[in-house]
Amino acid sequence: MAKSQGPQILQKIESLYIEILPILKKYPKAEKYTLAEKTEKFFLEAIEEIYWSTYNRIDRSIHLSNARIKFQMVGFHLRVARRMGFVSEGLYEKISIEIVEIGKMISGWIKSVDRDENRAENV
Repeated sequence: MAKSQGPQILQKIESLYIEILPILKKYPKAEKYTLAEKTEKFFLEAIEEIYWSTYNRIDRSIHLSNARIKFQMVGFHLRVARRMGFVSEGLYEKISIEIVEIGKMISGWIKSVDRDENRAENV
């Protein structure tokens, strides 16, 4: 992947985060401090891992793997919210497509980093 992969992912994540925040705020009071808070926490932790990956070459693939896992957790929490009726089916589908796309971008970046590391070791 190109060096611009980090900023591309960050732009996509920022857009999705802006879209998800109002949804989380509409959760019922009983879930606002559990499911909604946990979903946002995983989202923010994933963003932090992407930033670490963008600006820190050491352990980049570890941070990217962590980000991918945290986005999977966001997807899981949103799936639970959809099943509980806090997120509409259409909105869930739209968001889950974005999460899958971000996951693919992260996976591609991981492959690129691993390929670059392997090339450096073989030189």
